[in-house]
Amino acid sequence: MSARIFFFISLLFFAGLNTVEAETISNAEFDKLRESIRQSYARSPIEGLERVNFLLDSQSFTLEQSIMVTNYKAWFLLEVDELEQAMKTIVEYKSMVAHSEEKSLMYGYFNISGGIYARLGLYNEALNYYRDAMPFAKSRDERLVYQTENNIALIYLKLERFSEALVTFENYKDYAKKNNQHLNESFASTNIALALIGLNKYDEALKILDQAIALQEQHNFTNHLATSLVLRGKALRLSNRLADSEAVQIQALKLINEKDIDSEYMNAILCLATTYDAQNNVKKAIEILTSVGLKNNKYVDFTTQLDIAKFSSHLYEKQGNFESALSAFKQYNEIKTAVLTRQASVNIAKALAEADLAAKEIRIAELTKAEQIKATKAKAFKELTIAISICLVVILFGSFAAIHSIDNKNKKLANALKQLHDTQKHLIEIEKIASLTALVSGMAHQLNTPIGTIVTASSLIDEYLLSISEKFKAQQLTSKCFHQFITNTASAKELVISNINRLASIVEEFKALNVSIALDKPPVEISLPDYLKQQLSFLDNYLGKQISYSVTGSKVSIVSHPSIITDVLKTLVINSYEHGFKNQDNGSVNMHLVEHGDYVDIVYQDNGVGIKDEILSEIFTPFYTTNLGEQHLGLGLNVVFNAVQYNLKGEICAESCEHGARFIITLPLDIRLVTNNQEAFD
Repeated sequence: MSARIFFFISLLFFAGLNTVEAETISNAEFDKLRESIRQSYARSPIEGLERVNFLLDSQSFTLEQSIMVTNYKAWFLLEVDELEQAMKTIVEYKSMVAHSEEKSLMYGYFNISGGIYARLGLYNEALNYYRDAMPFAKSRDERLVYQTENNIALIYLKLERFSEALVTFENYKDYAKKNNQHLNESFASTNIALALIGLNKYDEALKILDQAIALQEQHNFTNHLATSLVLRGKALRLSNRLADSEAVQIQALKLINEKDIDSEYMNAILCLATTYDAQNNVKKAIEILTSVGLKNNKYVDFTTQLDIAKFSSHLYEKQGNFESALSAFKQYNEIKTAVLTRQASVNIAKALAEADLAAKEIRIAELTKAEQIKATKAKAFKELTIAISICLVVILFGSFAAIHSIDNKNKKLANALKQLHDTQKHLIEIEKIASLTALVSGMAHQLNTPIGTIVTASSLIDEYLLSISEKFKAQQLTSKCFHQFITNTASAKELVISNINRLASIVEEFKALNVSIALDKPPVEISLPDYLKQQLSFLDNYLGKQISYSVTGSKVSIVSHPSIITDVLKTLVINSYEHGFKNQDNGSVNMHLVEHGDYVDIVYQDNGVGIKDEILSEIFTPFYTTNLGEQHLGLGLNVVFNAVQYNLKGEICAESCEHGARFIITLPLDIRLVTNNQEAFD
């Protein structure tokens, strides 16, 4: 369901809250403000965002009223795809709810956080937040319970937990039908079909889709109709009814173009291309895929972008066009890097917002404890003075009692001081998080050269313009002068554009941090040596230099994620090509397999220039490179490190070697056992 439907469900949640009377705005006035917010949002999410920002800056609200307006702001930011600001706002919202007596408001924090992480493709994190939202939904409203269950089921689809998703969507459909909610019934029917396709129940999926299409045509749900047609074409293709699949996909694409339904465009293109491929019409599949502009900002579904780029690479390989296949794979990596960058930016925004709020809370706690210590000392002195004044006749007894009392209070003070020290340690840890941003300054000097070049080129253009203007005014402008002006200006312009692109590349690469994209396919069993040989044979035609490949050692089969192994392999080969074989026309790469226990070692060895011993411990560090001035920012091996350790549940290290570079990758024979053991431990 779209973010807008989520938002209106949240409005129903907040509609039942009893606001506290504030000095400057009454409950009735606040209800009018909320209605104005809804109307602004209905016209445009951007207009709604501007409205809540104005109200937060200009109005005085009670705490509960501020919480509700902040909730609207976070939702609007999520809808306009300003995820960093949405994350900062929802962290602020959580802090406000912590000081409120209405704890069920915490539903908004978990629900919106789940929406942010789902938008980023971090589905496990999104699932955890939606589950945490459920207790608060149950305490408020039945509709929120169904909505939260539906959100969880949408994440189950992304995680390929189709059986669990199917049960929830069927319940949600019954609820929507019972309450005469045709739009939600349509949405649930489409998702039921998705789950059935995931379970390979294609005939059942087609039956559900026929019912959904009839409902959508009856009520003019155009967006849902486009989605259902695309799914129907997919189900027909998987049922091997390829001609019917092609016809339905073309019908869906026609509807999408007529109604300008951007959200389904790329998915429809991918499904139609897949059908052409199944018909062995690779040329037609490539033609329709290349019609998609993946860099167009209006197509924000990065999952489908990745699928299109990877599928294009596969089709080019199948066609034997290895140069285009490599280009498509590079485009896949660029999209993946952009996603990683976005995930990193949002996580850093959250960490910094939490650190800032935590620091404020700690400062308040320190001031409170200082006042408590001061009050305790004053009370102890007062009690001692009274005891001495009243109990002169029993001075010894009174003195003993006073000393005993002071001793107890000193112990309390010592405990308070210990808590202060612990708090300070916690603050230091929080500051470490904030210090992540200091990494940015380490690349500042890299920006100086392109910026300086841009300034110089711009100055030259100004000089050329001034010169040509003066000659024109003096009627001394010849065709030769004008031609020279055009040539010089074009060269300067190209220099400016080149360096602007370099600046953008530096900034985007620098922003990329180590964040994993959720795995979209279950692990499969492969013959490791055969698979490596197959992938190396594809790589043999990618690069300009002659590189020979060999795979030796154990004939071992493993259960893992072959697509990630391929990505790791390609990155290591490209690393050898760009660094190891930089000054030689040919090279060799050997992979030796050694099985031991429940693991297998892949010993990657090339015969290039090798890696110096003194930098072996640094090569997996983000942004470390020996070729900083050659448009290398040092992210490649760090991405490999994270892919091996977190996605493949293995380890990777670089060893000292007399000739060439050597990497040892240790992988489990069955990744499912490692994953299950970790889940049981958690």
